[in-house]
Amino acid sequence: MIRVGLIGAGFIGRNHFNQYEKMPGRARVSALCDKEADRLAGDWSRIGGNIGDKQGTQRDLAGIKPYPDWHDIVADPEIDLIDICLPTRLHRETASAALVAGKHVLCEKPMALSLDDCDAMLAAAAKATGQFMIAHCIRFWPEYAYLKQAIDDKRFGQLLSLSLRRQAEYPSHSLNNWITQPGLSGGALLDLHVHDIDFALYALGQPRAITAQGWGSSPDGFDRIHALWHYPSVPCVQLEGYWDMPPGFGFNMGFTARFAKAAAVYDLDRGKPLSVYPTEGSAFTPDLPDHDGYYAEIDHFLTCIEQNRAPALCPPRDSRNAVALAHLTADAIRANRPVDVPAKL
Repeated sequence: MIRVGLIGAGFIGRNHFNQYEKMPGRARVSALCDKEADRLAGDWSRIGGNIGDKQGTQRDLAGIKPYPDWHDIVADPEIDLIDICLPTRLHRETASAALVAGKHVLCEKPMALSLDDCDAMLAAAAKATGQFMIAHCIRFWPEYAYLKQAIDDKRFGQLLSLSLRRQAEYPSHSLNNWITQPGLSGGALLDLHVHDIDFALYALGQPRAITAQGWGSSPDGFDRIHALWHYPSVPCVQLEGYWDMPPGFGFNMGFTARFAKAAAVYDLDRGKPLSVYPTEGSAFTPDLPDHDGYYAEIDHFLTCIEQNRAPALCPPRDSRNAVALAHLTADAIRANRPVDVPAKL
């Protein structure tokens, strides 16, 4: 049994908590850390988010040790795994401390705000005895996992174009609106768009160059990003991310992939499953697992702990490089011209 110390009971922390409840016998949340007293008491009614939570807002936390200070949960000798669901600005300090303390560490995306922070986390992980992974859930989302397999095995021929999209109303659900403050979250570029940056990196590798446009309501962050990634082998790769839509728009994510022999389309807002449209024959819906990416990423990381192996599906170095590509995207927006991607990020 892997004993989990969960730091942060906001939207994503609550989501992680729900996943551990689906894994009895493998892992359980033994301790919870949050500076908000109502959250520590199990009153999660003030927690919002962009994807619904069917588990409810009043939770029985009996038997779970409450910690208002994250230093204390990291020091708890009865905790094996520290799961970090804090504002991005705090990732380096908490993850590094937990790794030094000998814990396994699962840390929410993005890895950190700066490459210096990312590199410090990698250095701490290199010296640590525990496993370390950044929770990039889209790599594990069933529809995106299917797309990655189709790109790799060329079941529909060569990939000709890929459009990745992540679209949302202005995020007003975070505690004290920390997500909307670029100094805490990195803005839409690092909090939202980084999902598709990481997936494109995973599926296609590093691009040769990035062209991008964007705008932000504050001078140090972006609320909308439209980017073209340039590859020698794929004619068109487009990444679109924004959270500037008016209230009521909600949240959407999806992709359109055009292969030589088919197109694959997934759009959360359509309410339809992933659909494949062959150039010959009838459209079909692939059989996919019934869990989401949050469950699959935690399941993968628990397996890595149980088997004492590094998380090959989501290595921390890739998570660091996703942050590097986000910064290059910002450079391309500000320069209003294509920016070359160095061979070594």
